[in-house]
Amino acid sequence: MNNSVFAEADEILTEIYSEGKFSQEEMKHVTNKRVTKLVYGVLDKHYELNYILDTLAEKKVKPAVRNVLLCGAYSLIYLGTPPNVVLNETGAFLENKGKTALKGFCYAILSKISRKEYVFPAKSDKRYLEVKYNMPSFLVGLFRKDYPDDFERIIACREKGRTHIRVPDGTDEAEILACDPSAERTEVGFFVKNNEEISLLNFEGKITYMSLPSALIALSVAKKTPSGGRIFDCCAAPGGKSVFLAEKGFDVLSADIRPHRVELIKSYAARMGVTLKTVVADATVFNPERAEAFDVVLADVPCSGMGVIGRRKDVVFNKTYEDILALTALQYAILDNVSKYVKKGGLLVYSTCTVFRMENNDVIDKFLACHEDFSLSEVPLGERNDGYIQFLPDGKGTEGFFLCHLKRN
Repeated sequence: MNNSVFAEADEILTEIYSEGKFSQEEMKHVTNKRVTKLVYGVLDKHYELNYILDTLAEKKVKPAVRNVLLCGAYSLIYLGTPPNVVLNETGAFLENKGKTALKGFCYAILSKISRKEYVFPAKSDKRYLEVKYNMPSFLVGLFRKDYPDDFERIIACREKGRTHIRVPDGTDEAEILACDPSAERTEVGFFVKNNEEISLLNFEGKITYMSLPSALIALSVAKKTPSGGRIFDCCAAPGGKSVFLAEKGFDVLSADIRPHRVELIKSYAARMGVTLKTVVADATVFNPERAEAFDVVLADVPCSGMGVIGRRKDVVFNKTYEDILALTALQYAILDNVSKYVKKGGLLVYSTCTVFRMENNDVIDKFLACHEDFSLSEVPLGERNDGYIQFLPDGKGTEGFFLCHLKRN
């Protein structure tokens, strides 16, 4: 390792921890594999490593050096990096940051870790659950409440290790198999090894990166809507579902509350060679021009992301129970407002990438109790259902997401 590795990892971790940035976005342009190992390793062992630092430090660890100590601790415990290398790189980092006064403090902690002078919390320790599951204890409680017999498997489930791509109708699938002969077919595309050849196909618009859940949500809409129907995708960015539906011949209006996110939708559509309309719009604010104007309104609402923690380790940080309560209020406000845009006989589709009932079933139950003109309508995916499906992470490509179809009577 060299100093740039610790420095780059520190910069990325600061963006994630302090600025609330998403790791997937921050890691897009990282080419150094050691930086990648450090960042994802620290995120994966966040609570464990922080517990070790806090119990070994004689005084509170300053924010300016916490990330580099996390990197050092992970290097020592999980990467088998020689202690002298970790100490040298930590020292060089501190010198470059003008923090040489903290060398002794940092060296003392890292030396203790190298000698394995740390312990893990006992079951009676209030931080035990956080360390065991690498998430705040209140989140563990919510998983346990909703899935008492399965919560440990759901929390521990990790992503498949392959990337899902969607294949537009005009693409010759032989091109994909030529890039990855081991590609695994799905109902809407393939799981592939994300190599340079696949990346080039994406750049050319011959395929597109799209999670399997997102593609299935769009497919469920396409299966129940006559071709040419009007669709309003009210929380659309970055635009995958809107583009999918536009490709299928639907008249799509794609919206997001943030202008820069709408630009992402436009770029996505341009790359895939499809035509759709875009607008900057707040999904909680009623627009009378859209009243009963659409055959389908799709509300893939902001959520806690607790169904995708296998590939989004950062979603558990800096969250509170109050944050999730605020999300449920926002989710209901969106659903309540955009329901006014559905034609009689039309379809309202609600989806999230979380597994918590309070963001899924409870929001739907509240909505139906207040909207007698809507009723559950079977989702055309897999086995028969009552109008909603809760998918759980399975490690085989399916992530945790919720999908509900509501018909306006």
